[in-house]
Amino acid sequence: MELLLILNYQSDAERKRIDYAIERWKNKINIKKPKGTTILVKCDERDFNKFIEDLFSRLELDPNDPDKSPKNKVETYLIEKYEPEIEMKTKLLKYKTSEKREVVERFLDYLMAKINAAYEYSTEFSKIYTAYTKKGQARLELRIKCNKEETEINILIEGYGEVVKFLSDKIDYEIKTFLGGEL
Repeated sequence: MELLLILNYQSDAERKRIDYAIERWKNKINIKKPKGTTILVKCDERDFNKFIEDLFSRLELDPNDPDKSPKNKVETYLIEKYEPEIEMKTKLLKYKTSEKREVVERFLDYLMAKINAAYEYSTEFSKIYTAYTKKGQARLELRIKCNKEETEINILIEGYGEVVKFLSDKIDYEIKTFLGGEL
């Protein structure tokens, strides 16, 4: 199967993460990152042939080197959209403790810093973080509920690939260590 991927990134950091993924996979699958430009064209065959002829007329000719012929500089593929069935993974971690809300909040702030999670924003009931790890990127939603006897901690982790399990294992270990078997 030969596929064309169009990756729209929002920042240079995101582009670098994409390049890193390509580097990791290039020895496992056949990845070609074309030089020049890649364009998608939607039109009928007649208009497409006229467009290609116009492109060929603008490319440099080298009669001594057939590899530099316009026909060898332009690759055309008939494509159809393909949507892989990849679902976002989620994991909800729940804990209860007798620790006060302020203590739990300070610990969670420390934990988010330890796993390099960046604070994004807060809602009325939760704080949202993004964590970038060697296993990928994940979104974390932290909720703390309190009553007279206990504080409840809920952490929702969302992402693709191995990152959800990676982070949930790490967070679970840290929280259980913090709570000292008080679960």
